[in-house]
Amino acid sequence: MENIKFEVSPYQDELQMLIDGKRVGYMSIEIDGRLLIVYYTKLDKEREGHGYAKMLLDELVRYAEEKDLLVDPECDFVRQQFENHPSRYKDIWHA
Repeated sequence: MENIKFEVSPYQDELQMLIDGKRVGYMSIEIDGRLLIVYYTKLDKEREGHGYAKMLLDELVRYAEEKDLLVDPECDFVRQQFENHPSRYKDIWHA
């Protein structure tokens, strides 16, 4: 079983996914007041297509809700998820 952890980088410019202590993916972010801007999502090639991006998104949403932030989805993946599931993301979506 993989040991998956998430953490925001010290400069608050990435939400990182770590598996067994190794960074395997991240979302490039910026926090400006109450606004959390997501620029892009990046995963190691072998992790693509296996649900890891969705795990990152779920953690991003949890973080935004915990910190009372609104999300500006500049990232194509995040924007697509917000558009496909508007009721799930309506409370944090900065459209």
